[in-house]
Amino acid sequence: MLSETVRHYGTLGKGFSARDNIIIKGMKALHVLAATAWAGGALSMQALSFLRLSSDDPAFAAQVAVCLHFVDTWVVMPGLAGCLLTGLFYSCCTSIGFFRFAWIGYKWFISLCAGFWGTMFWGPWGDELVARLVPLGLDGALRFVRACVLPENMWAGALQLCIILSMCLISSYCPLSFRPARGKAR
Repeated sequence: MLSETVRHYGTLGKGFSARDNIIIKGMKALHVLAATAWAGGALSMQALSFLRLSSDDPAFAAQVAVCLHFVDTWVVMPGLAGCLLTGLFYSCCTSIGFFRFAWIGYKWFISLCAGFWGTMFWGPWGDELVARLVPLGLDGALRFVRACVLPENMWAGALQLCIILSMCLISSYCPLSFRPARGKAR
């Protein structure tokens, strides 16, 4: 049974702290560790992708592809799974919920999209779907999503980096909504 402090964590909104609650502190530590693995692995995959593009040697490119799959399998996907599981704990077991605050909803949206599309292109399913959509001329949107998940050029890598940085920033600032702040009337 969860303590009263865990259940009421987040009722006071942004800035509420549970300094003495070992469960909340442990979950925060796990969440930060998982987020670090997810983001660090994604950035490592970008570096490996650019390394692969820098060589014309097919054997080298094949070895880098093996490294990319390894990092994705053992760093990125477990990091994402850890973020989803700790987020599920916060959303289900505390008063934070899934969409109470705009920043929580944003993190759920990005995390679920990354999980779905990342899994789709982790295996052969995404590329097979792209191949089926080419004759219909409907492959453009799926190629864009693939480029966000597995960047193969500088612009797609920059877009993924911006999404990763936005997750870090939104986790740090925790805005209660995305509406612009209005000045107080005098």
